[in-house]
Amino acid sequence: MNKALMENHPEKKELQKRIFKIFAAVTLLFAVFLLVVLPYRLYTRDVQDIRQNAREISELLKSGLLSTMINTGEAELVRSLINDFKKKYEFEFRMVRSQHVEKQHGVLEDEQATDELLKQVLKTGKSRDDWIDRTTFRFVSPFIADERCQECHESKDGGMIAPGQVLGASEIIFDLSAQENDSVRLIAEILILLVVSLFSMSWVLYMVIKKGLIEGKTIVDDEEIS
Repeated sequence: MNKALMENHPEKKELQKRIFKIFAAVTLLFAVFLLVVLPYRLYTRDVQDIRQNAREISELLKSGLLSTMINTGEAELVRSLINDFKKKYEFEFRMVRSQHVEKQHGVLEDEQATDELLKQVLKTGKSRDDWIDRTTFRFVSPFIADERCQECHESKDGGMIAPGQVLGASEIIFDLSAQENDSVRLIAEILILLVVSLFSMSWVLYMVIKKGLIEGKTIVDDEEIS
């Protein structure tokens, strides 16, 4: 009967097509919106979490190193502490010496500032971060001298190091490949669920509106003609 009604009222069939196109367009736009916004929001959240995690690890590491250096001064204990942190938090670590420390204790090849980011941290005393590649995040923070450091470290002229001077920097590198894979899986699962739900809701609404606007109006028109 519905088919017969639509054949007798071609304008109602055209209205049905328009309603379907509107719902399809709205659904498509919303899906595209989710594809753009959702990954960006998750990426922003992950980067903020990574930076916060890096700062906390850096502070813990610097506190532990300073305590070990002051209490024992033994290089082996310092290396052991660093290795324990690396295993626990899964990162690569390197200490970089400032010119103050290089002059007093010598230059080590693996403890030199090898790029502009490290040089900027040593120069400004401010933490910096960057991405080495798509999944490798680096956080560099300075070692700032305080009164306790004056027992072991000297200034360039041989006097006591002044509090606030930069003694070096810690370079922490995280491999985030696993986190990226988890985020991609999460995005895919959320998008599939949302798109299926959206299409289902759109179809239900379309059928309700179709029945109310088209079939209801068709019946009224037939009654008026009769």
